[in-house]
Amino acid sequence: MKKIFLLPLLCLFMGLGITYAQHFDQYFVNKTLRIDYLHIGNFTEENLEIDHFTAGGHWNGTRNSLIEPNHYGDIMLEVFDSISNKLIFSRSYSCLFTEYRTTERGMTEVDSMEECVNMPFPKNTVRLKFTSYDRKRKPTTLSISYFNPQTTETFAMVKNLKTMNLYIGNKPSKAIDILFIPDGYAESDAKLMKKDMKRFASYVMNCSPYKEMKHKVNIRAIKGYSEDSGITQPQNNIYKNTLVNCTYNALELDRYLMCPGVWNLHEVADNAPYDVIVIICNSEKYGGGGIYNFYCTVYNHGEYPDYVIVHEMGHLIGGLADEYYTSEVSVQDFYPAGIEPVEPNVTTLVDFDSKWKTMLDEGTDIPTKPVSKDDPNFDKLGVYEGGGYVAKGVYRPSLHCTMHQIRYNDFCPVCEKALKEVLDYYAK
Repeated sequence: MKKIFLLPLLCLFMGLGITYAQHFDQYFVNKTLRIDYLHIGNFTEENLEIDHFTAGGHWNGTRNSLIEPNHYGDIMLEVFDSISNKLIFSRSYSCLFTEYRTTERGMTEVDSMEECVNMPFPKNTVRLKFTSYDRKRKPTTLSISYFNPQTTETFAMVKNLKTMNLYIGNKPSKAIDILFIPDGYAESDAKLMKKDMKRFASYVMNCSPYKEMKHKVNIRAIKGYSEDSGITQPQNNIYKNTLVNCTYNALELDRYLMCPGVWNLHEVADNAPYDVIVIICNSEKYGGGGIYNFYCTVYNHGEYPDYVIVHEMGHLIGGLADEYYTSEVSVQDFYPAGIEPVEPNVTTLVDFDSKWKTMLDEGTDIPTKPVSKDDPNFDKLGVYEGGGYVAKGVYRPSLHCTMHQIRYNDFCPVCEKALKEVLDYYAK
C-alpha cells in the first residue's frame, strides 16, 4: 500500500518541477537583466527614477520559485507579462534609503541613493512595478514602466576581473551563491586578501545552518584590487580610493560600514555568479552592516569578524532583525507601536500567531520572564522583552543568539529556521 500511495505523490512533485521549469522557459531566457535606478526623497516623500538597464551573463538564481515567498523587504519588484498581465517574477529587498528616511536628517533633507535589482531576462515585453513599504507596511507605488527586449536600450556587462572558488556545494541554480568582494586591498595586499577570503568562507561554513546544508551553498570571491589600502573613515579625515569605495559613518553612525556606490558594486559582482554580496573590508576598525537582499559588509581585523559576518548575513539572507537594544543606532521609531514587524525573529505581539508561537513549549509564559545563565531554562525558547533597538514593546525569541549579542555560531532556533528556509528556497 505504501508504494502505491507514494507513486502518485512522486508524480505530482515531478509534475510541479516540470511546470516551474516551463514557466521560466516560457517567459525568460538564460540571461540576467539588472535594473539600475535612483531612490530619491526623505521621510515625507520618495521617488524612483530608472537610470539604465544592464544585461549579460547566465541567470544563476532559482528557476523553480520565481515568485519570492517572503515579503521581508521594504521594496518589492513585480514583473508582469504585458499581454496576459500574469505575475511572472518578484523580488523583495530592503535598502539603505529606507533606513535614511527614519533618521533625524532624513526627516527633512532630500537625498538620492543608487539601488539596483536583478531579474531573469524576459523574452517579450514586461511591465515592471516597484512598490515601497513604510515601517507600518503601507504600500506606495514608486514606478510602473515597461521593458521591451527588442527596443529598450541595455548596456552589456563588462567582465574583466578573475574569481576564486572558496566553497562549491552545487551548481548555481541549485544553491545560494554567496559572492565575497574585497575592498581596500591594494595589490601589495594580495596574499592577505587571498588568506582573508578563505578565512571568512570558513567562518560561514563552520556556522549553523550553513555547515549542515553545505550542499546548498556556494562561496566565491572576486580578485579585485584597490588603489589604496584601507577603508574611508570620514569622521577621522581618512579617505581611500578603493574598489567599491565603502565608508564608515554611514547615516552618521561611526561603526556603520556601507557602500554608497551600489551600481559600481554590482558591476564588480557581474564577474561571477551571485545571489547575495558580502563585502570584506580591509580595516582594523570594528564595523559592518547588512540589509536584506541588498548586501552586507564586515571588517577583516580585530576580535569579532567571525561573529560580524554571520550576524550581518543574518540580515542579508534571512531578513532577520537586530535583537539588541542597548547599542547606539541612527534610526528612530523603526518598529511603530501597533504594527507587527515583518522580520521573523521579533514581535510586538500584535500578530504573534504568525511568528514562533508554534515552536514554544506548552505552557510557556507570553511574555517570558528572563532567567540567569545558570538557570536550566536559560536555553528555553520564549518571548523576551527587548529587541529591535528598544527595551520595551518589542520581543525576541531567546536570551542568547547571534542576532542579540556577540556570539559566533549561536543562532537561536527561530533565526536558524529562517536561514534554513532561505537556503532551501535557493536550492529548489
